[in-house]
Amino acid sequence: MKRKLLYRKLDRLIGIPILMLLALFFKRKKNFPQFDINKILVVKFAAIGDSIMLIPMLRTLRRAYPKVEITFLCSDINVSIIRKVPYLDKVLVENVHNFLSNPMKFIKMIYELRKNKYSIIIDTEQWSRISPIIIALLKYDFSIGFKTEGQYKHFMFNRVINHSREKHELDTFIDLLTPLFVTVYKSDYALQYFLNEGNESTADKFFEDNNLSGKRVITLHPGCGGIGAPREWDIDRYVALGKRLIEYDKEIVLLISGAPNEKEKCGELENGLRDIYGDSHKIINFSGIYSLDDVVAIIKRVTLIVCSNTGMLHLASCMGTKTMGLHGPTNPAKWGAYSKNTVLIQSDKYCSPCLYLGHDYGCKIPSCMNHISVDDVFIHIRKALNPELFPEELKVLN
Repeated sequence: MKRKLLYRKLDRLIGIPILMLLALFFKRKKNFPQFDINKILVVKFAAIGDSIMLIPMLRTLRRAYPKVEITFLCSDINVSIIRKVPYLDKVLVENVHNFLSNPMKFIKMIYELRKNKYSIIIDTEQWSRISPIIIALLKYDFSIGFKTEGQYKHFMFNRVINHSREKHELDTFIDLLTPLFVTVYKSDYALQYFLNEGNESTADKFFEDNNLSGKRVITLHPGCGGIGAPREWDIDRYVALGKRLIEYDKEIVLLISGAPNEKEKCGELENGLRDIYGDSHKIINFSGIYSLDDVVAIIKRVTLIVCSNTGMLHLASCMGTKTMGLHGPTNPAKWGAYSKNTVLIQSDKYCSPCLYLGHDYGCKIPSCMNHISVDDVFIHIRKALNPELFPEELKVLN
């Protein structure tokens, strides 16, 4: 985490002057090369949620250029998502954070990339300056990237797309295709994720082994990754919510999910629930046991999932699972689940939301998640489980 914070600071302090200097020596072309397009490079180094929302753009790009070689440059952070995308011909992986300690890796990467000349390069990073610096050193005809408020990363692009605070990020990614004159249809905005038969079989066996068929299975996913702590709901609130759910419906079974580095957090949630219910079959902690895709296949089969704004929120949305998305610093209009089958639960703190680019929190220790009460989440779950108990208010027609 400290390495990433240092990277972010240096990316801004050093990256902006470098880009301004490069802009003085490199003349940008204005005309889009409509003919002889044979290679396209797409760049995205983070993160899982962003990469999931990028898939519709990649699918649309492939439809527009079915015979063009599309290469994706990613990092170890999002490669697990990108390698699954069938609309790509090549996937290149570079750990950009290692460039700080080993500049020779950066030079080697540029050397390898320069063996190709790309007709089009699309930079999908919203704030990072390392991506346009890399692009400036490559061989290409035309480049596209974001102009993001206060980030000063757009100087080298042939065509810039204004990055909007108000528009959902999936929509903004598709906007990057505007300079290519690609026709975009309503269906192009559909979410998509890719599971195989093995993932489906694992999920079926999990449900069979735990006798979950016919049960109301609710997943609690308390973590938000390594640097997402300010977006997390307190464990004691998850415990209180779980207690109320089990008391509300005897057919409810609680699953606890999380990444391997979130096992301690998930264990704390499990222990809190077992202090109340003991060795109950109604509580199943499967954090850190299965692969990401196996977990997604399991989430596909549950009744609903409760989580903050994290990658699992978007993965669940891809599967059509009902989501209860908890938002404090994050703006659900920008970063929320891109699905009609979702409930957005927003903190009522006066300054919420404050987050725009994923790291620019409005205060050092955000407290907005504490403004989301257990009652709020519980009543939304009740409405989702038993909508017949909450008829719409009668509308008086004038």
